[in-house]
Amino acid sequence: MSPPANRRDRKMRWIIITDKIDGGNAVNFGQFDDESRHYQNESKVADALVTMPTEFQLLDDDGEVYFEGRTRCINHGTDLAFAPLDWAEAYGCTELQYRPVGSNEPGKTL
Repeated sequence: MSPPANRRDRKMRWIIITDKIDGGNAVNFGQFDDESRHYQNESKVADALVTMPTEFQLLDDDGEVYFEGRTRCINHGTDLAFAPLDWAEAYGCTELQYRPVGSNEPGKTL
């Protein structure tokens, strides 16, 4: 059975909001629909964050957090959910943990 059209047609959106290893260079880098780039327009970033109910951390194999970000797509399918980790592999990240924005619960590993 195929997913409902509105779910299948959704595009990936994620953004890095904290960069702990690269001097802040990755802050505001993200993917919005089919475009990956740095966003210099703070109002565009703020508008995008409102639509992203999930926060995530990208960690190395020692459990050290390299990046933190937000997304709207963790539950929209495995291929989409792994997009931030796919990007962060170049920095040595091997794990993505996520939770609802503002939650005090520990993150779940994807």
